[in-house]
Amino acid sequence: MPTPPAPERHILHVDMDAYFASIELMGREELQGKPVIVGGDPGFRSVVTSCTYEARAMGVHAGMPMARALRLVPGAVVLQGSFGRYQTYTERILRILLGFTPLVHAASIDEAFMDVTGLPGGIECKGREVQNAVYRAVGLWASVGCGPNRLLAKMASKMAKPRGVARLEPEGMPPLSVSAIWGVGPETSARLCALGVDTIGKLRGLSRGQLKAVLGVHGEELYLQARGHDDRPVLPFGHSDPPKSIGHEHTFSRDVLTPDEYLPALARLCQKTARRARDHGFRGRTLTLKYRLRNLKRLSVRRPMPFASNQDQTFFRIARGMALSAVDSPIRLIGVSISDLEPSDQAQLTFMPEGTEALNLAADLVRNRYGERVISSARALYSPL
Repeated sequence: MPTPPAPERHILHVDMDAYFASIELMGREELQGKPVIVGGDPGFRSVVTSCTYEARAMGVHAGMPMARALRLVPGAVVLQGSFGRYQTYTERILRILLGFTPLVHAASIDEAFMDVTGLPGGIECKGREVQNAVYRAVGLWASVGCGPNRLLAKMASKMAKPRGVARLEPEGMPPLSVSAIWGVGPETSARLCALGVDTIGKLRGLSRGQLKAVLGVHGEELYLQARGHDDRPVLPFGHSDPPKSIGHEHTFSRDVLTPDEYLPALARLCQKTARRARDHGFRGRTLTLKYRLRNLKRLSVRRPMPFASNQDQTFFRIARGMALSAVDSPIRLIGVSISDLEPSDQAQLTFMPEGTEALNLAADLVRNRYGERVISSARALYSPL
């Protein structure tokens, strides 16, 4: 007897609307309807973490330097917020979602995927049911995207903002901008637009080989995404996918140029990145140096390492050479990350061991007991971190 076909998946993407700002406005009627920005102290080089839709309408968005946001909206109310409070609300919201299905993946503090395949009612009705349940429980609105997979549900929730429920199927994608595809950022979008490809419909006109020639491996992924393909499952709550990268960044209090100014910070970032990799049981094969210029342009340099590593000294040696070659004008931010991760216990042995494993293990034991700053390499002693 033939096996019946599997039912079409019904995936929801629940994305809280202006999450941090909405929480800060609860019980503060005097701020309702006003442009409110949540972020760091405006007196320092802080960035916007969230803002109300009134501020967004004036050009403000998350990740924007606070100084620029206040130039766009001089009369905005700035609140510094409380991460602990946001985390408490997230836990309450997740309990609501888990009341519908155990297949809930918390993608971040303010968004989650749900697999509601097989639950009674249509997918859009289920989306509204989830939306209303969250609002009744915590008094906060979410936008809900509905689709046959995670990609389309995520794209649909963006279309639904704010306070809406939207559904997207592969056949509804062609008129949308290429930037609507989850993961297509400004750089990729600009490269495609330079080729005259500004909609998903036009993107579908390019072959897999053409996209690979223009965008490399990402081009092959984009070929499938443009057709609405995404077979990633929504795993049961509590399951965590391995990270794609591990890294740290630092913003300087003033623009810096000379190696004496930025190398101590870079050394500390390499130390923190390596320690996180060791703590989580990973080694990386690729190291990326990131930096931001005075005009806010972000640049990065990637370099494969000769072998998978999670050692401070190896990271810094490679990152230092990259920085000395790349940084030729004042920078306001520097960062380092590792990618192409593999479990430490599966890393291939090398004929040239790094020789620092025992040293860093001993340093980790001291830091675990007395704190991160209690022991450091000499090259990072003057780090402003």
